[in-house]
Amino acid sequence: STTVRIHNPKGEKVLEKNVKADEFGGIEGEWKLPADAMLGVYRLNCNLGGGGNFRVEEYKKPEFEVTIEAPKEPVMLGEKIEAKINAKYYFGSPVTNATVKYKIHRTSRTKHWYPYGPWDWFYGPGYWWFGYDYAWYPGWKSWGCGRPSPMWWPQRHDPPELVADNEVKIGEDGTVSIEIDTAVAKAVHPDTDHEYSITAEVVDQSRRTIVGTGKVLVARKPFKVTAWVNRGYSRTGDPIDASFHARTIDSKPVTGKGDLKLYKISYKDGKPMKMPVGSWKLNTDAEGNAHQQIAASEAGQYRLSYKVTDSRKHTIEGGYVFTIIGEGFDGREFRFNDIEIIPQKAEYKPGEKVKLQINTNRTGGTVLLFTRPTNSVYLKPEVIRLDGKSVVREVTVVKKDMPNFFVEAVTVAGGRVHSESREIVVPPEKRVLNVEILPSAKDYKPGEKAKVQIKLTDFFGEPFSGSTVVTIYDKAVEYISGGSNVPEIKEFFWKWRRHHRPRTETNLGRYFRNITPHAKPGMNNLGVFGATVVDDLNAMKGNKGGPGNNRAPGVVFGCGGASQWCKCGEACDLFLPGACSGQRPCDDAACELAESNVTKNGKGGGPSGGAKMAQPKVRTKFADTALWVGSLQTAKDGTAEVELEMPENLTAWKIKVWGMGHGTMVGQGETEVVTRKDLIIRMQAPRFFVQTDEVVLSANVHNYLKTKKQVKVELQVEGGCLDIIERLPGKHISGREGEPDPGFQPDIITKMTKSLPRTVEIKPGGEARVDWRVKVLDEGEAKITMRALTDEESDAMQMTFPCFIHGMLKMDSYSGSLRPKDTVGKIVVSVPEKRRPEQSRLEVRYSPTLAGAMVDALPYMVNYPYGCTEQTLNRF
Repeated sequence: STTVRIHNPKGEKVLEKNVKADEFGGIEGEWKLPADAMLGVYRLNCNLGGGGNFRVEEYKKPEFEVTIEAPKEPVMLGEKIEAKINAKYYFGSPVTNATVKYKIHRTSRTKHWYPYGPWDWFYGPGYWWFGYDYAWYPGWKSWGCGRPSPMWWPQRHDPPELVADNEVKIGEDGTVSIEIDTAVAKAVHPDTDHEYSITAEVVDQSRRTIVGTGKVLVARKPFKVTAWVNRGYSRTGDPIDASFHARTIDSKPVTGKGDLKLYKISYKDGKPMKMPVGSWKLNTDAEGNAHQQIAASEAGQYRLSYKVTDSRKHTIEGGYVFTIIGEGFDGREFRFNDIEIIPQKAEYKPGEKVKLQINTNRTGGTVLLFTRPTNSVYLKPEVIRLDGKSVVREVTVVKKDMPNFFVEAVTVAGGRVHSESREIVVPPEKRVLNVEILPSAKDYKPGEKAKVQIKLTDFFGEPFSGSTVVTIYDKAVEYISGGSNVPEIKEFFWKWRRHHRPRTETNLGRYFRNITPHAKPGMNNLGVFGATVVDDLNAMKGNKGGPGNNRAPGVVFGCGGASQWCKCGEACDLFLPGACSGQRPCDDAACELAESNVTKNGKGGGPSGGAKMAQPKVRTKFADTALWVGSLQTAKDGTAEVELEMPENLTAWKIKVWGMGHGTMVGQGETEVVTRKDLIIRMQAPRFFVQTDEVVLSANVHNYLKTKKQVKVELQVEGGCLDIIERLPGKHISGREGEPDPGFQPDIITKMTKSLPRTVEIKPGGEARVDWRVKVLDEGEAKITMRALTDEESDAMQMTFPCFIHGMLKMDSYSGSLRPKDTVGKIVVSVPEKRRPEQSRLEVRYSPTLAGAMVDALPYMVNYPYGCTEQTLNRF
């Protein structure tokens, strides 16, 4: 058993409970938040160690999300490209009536793509990449792929450049297309790829602003071809699996015709010469992949060249350099980097031997091989004396090497110290679970029954029986929270690894201080060019940083002025917000729009010529969390199932499952489902009301039926706290004698009511907003019901809101004094007429001396500004 404690944002303990863990070490429980719970971050801890936090906030969930879509076709630097801002409601339909304000920033981007590895989540993309950066090989910078940067390598971040700032109307499909001209970037920054960041603010008819961000990537080439092999090096007779992948910079595959060639490399006067030894016609598939098996028949150094031509006749080459070793191979005929360490496989298990190929660029050199250095702490090295340039050494993997260890090699050549380290991956294979989530459908109706099947398998795909945690929650909450507060479970339990950063001190270094013997003068550079020679300048030319090249996110609408009246007799500030400027009556077009879209009290013919309305089920069961199961065990076949009745929110629901089993085998998975209807009404209201206020309530009605509909939209208020203000035209006011007629300006007659229907016409896929002005009469709870009725399908929703009194808790202070000769004194206290006796309190404090009065006032003085001011505000 363990004790669970929850502390509020002030550090005060609000829960302490003893719970017993299950057979998998898991505990579950619940704590109901009080109605007056303090806002902020709460901390949960247990006495066995560990814990987490959660936030308590007042919020209103968004109803749509904004995303950015990158181009679908490959683009090159210098071309004009298009990106799309996409606004979509959580129930799956596009936002059609909205304005979009966007900004575009440009930054340089340098990032390589690496083939997927099963342990990318643990060690990072490209953790197994065998190839070295051969910047000295002609053309390598064009067709080669650089190595991943070490985790400790500093990253360069340039400030962004503002490219565009604009505001536009959204399209009928809920998108806005943006054109980006990259000609300027090509002229100024032709030697790098680019990233254009787009920030979009979308305001729909609910008047809510939702922000979305995205990226558009622009490359110097329309796409990139990456080549690799399945081994770090091969032996003669081994089959070599060569793989290739063509993709755009925004990760979209490229299908095209491919030409693969294999060259054997030789050297003449230090320059590589290539001789073709194999050729294949090899096209990429729909995923942009291609594979070819090659027999390693003869030892030597080889280069793969794979050229892909896409549908636009762009031809791009990808290549890879590798070695095949055989009996007596010492590499003296070939060129390598100054020091290389290449393991034969990507991953190892305890008990296996790591066969390391160690290459240098100096014949007959000496290498110090350090095994298992950690955090710059080294054991005694193995001294390796080479006959040629290459040698293979073996290191046995033991169980304690999981999940990784390092090897490091050091050599001296050309008056410099060269060092290289390599991480050897020993993954915890038996500790990872695969979690599959299979909902019974992707779309549900509100209140419909749903089933979700969960399946657990181990790393090898075999069924697994373990404990799971299941949650289904409204995806819209993540917009507010910024994402889940639960870390990725595999990383949380198993993503710990050894770290090692090479650290070498040498008196041959040119960029750091020299090692100087005790009491001896240090050596300084001689002459103007003593620190740099011509060969160094040539080697550094074109290098711009990075280890691969040895580089050291109740508004009242209406007119601005007094209410203006259309010729049809409707007030534009109530029914047609923004239709006029507030300085003149609405024009005929606005009047026609009012006549066609808005009809009060049945005027205008009614929906569908008086057809019988489909009666809706009033949606009242709204939830942020649809399901929470703290402990659900899977059967022997690895499956479990949950059933639920979907809440009546019209939104997207995220299903997340975490699994755990004996031996701390963990995994997680997620998917999404949607609740929606073909006719939808969305209520727009504040979170609470205050007495004497006038507030606009809005209904956003969406028609996803196949035909145009006359929709009767109703508002009904209950509870005695609200009244709907119905505004009617009165008599005309004509102009004074001798003055021009001021126009159609009737008196305003207001009428209070509890229900007010209107009718709007909505085309298929369209949307309309209907507004009502309400007055808050008293405190209490207001029940608001909105209905959208048609002859085919209808919708209705009901929500309850608190109404607060127009006032505040207040403390008034009065003081007086008595002289020593006085025996009677009087203090006059003014009691407000409108007050609540049950919440009124009179306190009298008496201080007999001046010193006592000062002591009495001391808490306010010492704790300033946390005295009576703070107390008053807290009570407010």
